[in-house]
Amino acid sequence: MILIDVWEGGEARRRVQDYCELWGIEGPVLLDEAGAYAKLLGIRGVPTNVLVDSTGIVRAVGAGNPDELHAEVDRLLQGDPR
Repeated sequence: MILIDVWEGGEARRRVQDYCELWGIEGPVLLDEAGAYAKLLGIRGVPTNVLVDSTGIVRAVGAGNPDELHAEVDRLLQGDPR
């Protein structure tokens, strides 16, 4: 899994690192400081989670907390693309 973080404001890299440490997020995290990817997807509010499958198709938008995000990932791993 690759995470893309959109962070508006200063010290984005440090703030994203702090956020990942707080929530126990491990693995690659790409930083979209300019919000270009979020704009491409039509996302206006951040933070927003976007779950993209291995083929590049967006499968979930807005799974706002770790439990919701884990449920969406589990659903996708079980083969339920909805």
